[in-house]
Amino acid sequence: MCLDAWWLPGLDPGAVGAWRTLAFGDQARVELRVPVLAPAQLGEIMDRVAAARDAYLAVAPIAQIVESVDRAISRWLDPCSRSRRLAERALPAITGYSEPMVRKGLPGYLATFRRENLWRLLEAELGDPGFLDEFRPRGRLGGYSRAYGPRLATHVFAGNVPGLPAQSLVAALLAKAACLGKAASEEPLFPVLFAASLAEVDPRLGACLAVTCWPGGDEVLERVAFGRAEAVIAYGSEAAIASIRARVGGETRLVVYGHKLSFGVIGREALAADRLAETAARAAYDAAKYDQQGCLSPHLYYVERGGETSPRQFAAALATALAAAEQAVPRGRLRPEEATAIRELRAAAEFQALASPEAALHASDGSTAWTVVYEPDPTFAASCLNRTVRVKPVADAAEVPELLRPVRRYLQTAGVALPAARLLALADQLGRLGLDRVCPLGQMPDPSPGWHHDGRYNVLDLLRWTDVEAPSTAGRWEFEHPDAGIYGRAVRARP
Repeated sequence: MCLDAWWLPGLDPGAVGAWRTLAFGDQARVELRVPVLAPAQLGEIMDRVAAARDAYLAVAPIAQIVESVDRAISRWLDPCSRSRRLAERALPAITGYSEPMVRKGLPGYLATFRRENLWRLLEAELGDPGFLDEFRPRGRLGGYSRAYGPRLATHVFAGNVPGLPAQSLVAALLAKAACLGKAASEEPLFPVLFAASLAEVDPRLGACLAVTCWPGGDEVLERVAFGRAEAVIAYGSEAAIASIRARVGGETRLVVYGHKLSFGVIGREALAADRLAETAARAAYDAAKYDQQGCLSPHLYYVERGGETSPRQFAAALATALAAAEQAVPRGRLRPEEATAIRELRAAAEFQALASPEAALHASDGSTAWTVVYEPDPTFAASCLNRTVRVKPVADAAEVPELLRPVRRYLQTAGVALPAARLLALADQLGRLGLDRVCPLGQMPDPSPGWHHDGRYNVLDLLRWTDVEAPSTAGRWEFEHPDAGIYGRAVRARP
């Protein structure tokens, strides 16, 4: 399968001096063609999408933008739509995820961008979405305010989970910003398909988007990509984020989403005999979806002692649930270094199990499909991913925040199975530590539409505000006329 992986309104293919072909997969081979752009060409494209934004997106009612996004999403949710069928055929070869994973995961994620969810998001962040259209009353503060998004936002996407660029693009469009997307070399197709699907339902909106791919760190191109944008939104590793931060000007709004760690906490109540299977299935789902490649995926589970099922027994139940998940949605292909990391972890776990009768290893037979390591030491330890999970015991869930303190700057999501009263107490301690999301176990890879990604707003962080203040005499001084011989001396202050 050979496809063009770019969406660049106004680009004349004949004016492209060179093309680059990215090849993916072995048996089901996919080749993607992307243009090698000159800096001047990229600048012209950015100027075009920014001008299209000025003519349409900047003045379009927010309800119209939401409606266009919803219509595009509805096509992605149709199993017979061209975009979805193409993604389901190509993305397994490009990403390495199994076909069932892409088929189940992609529409489930995109469904969070339906009309009703976008309105909930805007109402939660702005109170009144009308601030994006016109000056609106400020309530008890008096006066009026209006919100303005950047004229153009440059996005640097990560390639670990297909579909994620939709969140960044949709948030920017809701802020009425034109978008230049730099697709990841590991997965450059989905953002192009998504931009094309928006153009199918709203051609003028599609003209406000540009998506292509170039090697990360190309200073000449990125000087243009970052220099002409009013906002840069970047996803990636710590090294990639540091490189981008060094090259984005101080006057440009920079929003970054870097490397994060997530985990689960399972209370003794969820380990009752009649709840064990469901608890294990939920934990397995969180670890299996997208093979732990997302920042929302758990590296380990802290399990309380004192329940009907011990933490060690829970590890065995989790292994059974992961085996069932493998049958339903197989894990994707591995790179050689990933397979080596799993084998090395298993070897270390086997040695530990021989040295300590409390430790245990559960692993898929004849493959590296899934691995569960039970370790009595509760110290936080990251997983090598690809459905490789650690289970660690704690006497009480309240111990977990202190165990996480060494990695507090990286914390993102906790999947928790606790009663409400204990859940809120733990959430408060985790929030103080720096965690930004607590969700029910079995929901870790599926954030709500309005979640505060890395503890921030989605649309609000991109906006600036203009206020029209109401008349007020508070704090105003009166001065005598200069003819009286006194100029600039305060006489009295009005209350």
